[in-house]
Amino acid sequence: MQREDSAGRGVRELRRLMDSSSPSRDLAEAARLAEALSDGGDPEAQYIRALFLYSGERAPMDRRAAAELMELSAAGGCRRGSVSRGEIERAGGDESKIAPLMALKLKGEQGIPGACAELFKIYGEGRPPARKDHAESASWYAACADRGDPEAQNAIGFMHLMGKGVAKDRERAEALLKAAAESGHAEAMLHLAEMHDGGLCGAPADLKEAERWYLRASEAGSAEASYRLGMICLTEKGGYFDARRAASLLEKAAASGHAEACYNLGMMLLHGHGAKRDPSRAEEMLEAACGAGCQQAMVDYAGMKLEGIVLERDEAAAAKWFLKAAESCNGYARYALGCMYGNGYHFERDDAEAARHFRDAAEMGEVNAQYALGCMCYEGRGVKKDPREAAMWLDQAADQGHPGAKSLIGMLMINGIGASKDVEGGMRRLREAADSGDRDGQYYVGKIYHDGEFVKRDPAIAKKYLTMAARQGDGDAAALLKRAGQR
Repeated sequence: MQREDSAGRGVRELRRLMDSSSPSRDLAEAARLAEALSDGGDPEAQYIRALFLYSGERAPMDRRAAAELMELSAAGGCRRGSVSRGEIERAGGDESKIAPLMALKLKGEQGIPGACAELFKIYGEGRPPARKDHAESASWYAACADRGDPEAQNAIGFMHLMGKGVAKDRERAEALLKAAAESGHAEAMLHLAEMHDGGLCGAPADLKEAERWYLRASEAGSAEASYRLGMICLTEKGGYFDARRAASLLEKAAASGHAEACYNLGMMLLHGHGAKRDPSRAEEMLEAACGAGCQQAMVDYAGMKLEGIVLERDEAAAAKWFLKAAESCNGYARYALGCMYGNGYHFERDDAEAARHFRDAAEMGEVNAQYALGCMCYEGRGVKKDPREAAMWLDQAADQGHPGAKSLIGMLMINGIGASKDVEGGMRRLREAADSGDRDGQYYVGKIYHDGEFVKRDPAIAKKYLTMAARQGDGDAAALLKRAGQR
């Protein structure tokens, strides 16, 4: 026990001699002490001695001996020795990959802020030969946080708030974030707002406290805080609803290029909500949001340009933004492109290309695309006719509540087309579609009860559903009612 205490005191003295913030710093003496402690078998000293030898700092450069010491350090249980040994192995003898990292670690062990910050990024991102390791990342920056560096306080505070690489610790997280916030760090203010807004790390949800920190962060220049506070002001519940204030905050965030702020401000200007209606400026904001990568803006703006109701119709603009959103695997955008190809909007009509886009979207779970693809497989339009595949896609869309899909899969089940014959199950699907207002479902239910082929004939039920369909403009339903003399 006495020997371990002596070794512990030796390593603490070594750390003091290396500490760049210590008035008694002496790197040459630290190198000599590291050698002595290393020869005595201390794993942490072996790791530090290896860094001196690897870099040639205050010791003759000897990278082979350094690698051997890293092996001993790792075997002795030193975590940083183990991490470094792995990096040396992955570098495969390429000194251009490993030497700069070891030199940086030596600076980091001295507590030099820039080196610690860089090591924090290296392990946070997993830059080769290092691997992503949030615990290792935090260990380098924690000392800077404890010394009062606001950037480090914000980073380590947030990691404790989220339990990312370190244990969740609300008390330490809040202390570090508040210390950074008092130094004017806007992102730390934002994280404190998020903590109270979302009840993170066991904090009680407190919208009043969240609003206070969002406001401070906004005033300190955080576009995200301006956006978040603006959205709180657009929420009618919670006591902070103020559309004009929301517009002002979103303007501030949009001026910094915040994509979602541009989108929401554009929609407010488009509809005159909280701001004077200005379609021209609204379109500028929506274009800016699209350009900044907001997928919701892309699909909404493209949809409005395709419809030409709220904004002037422009099929080329619609195609541009649907294509851009589709590149990011947006299922609705893929579905919309399928509709454009299927109807010959902007693109030359091409059912095969329409089906390709529908399939891509359907595989992403887009319910409208599943229905559309099911219809195309049933009809053999753009794809080979395949009732089984049609039934599969229609069933998936029906499970997501699509009324048209419920209607068609119901008829396929009743007739045993592409699916096992199931009159009861098919009628259940049809009734669901009809009762939700689907015109086809209403017609099919009415006709089935009128004909009495699959269920017991019931003129009253037939009349009810055929009348509902006829009122929605279904000519076949109206004709059937007329023939039956039931109009």
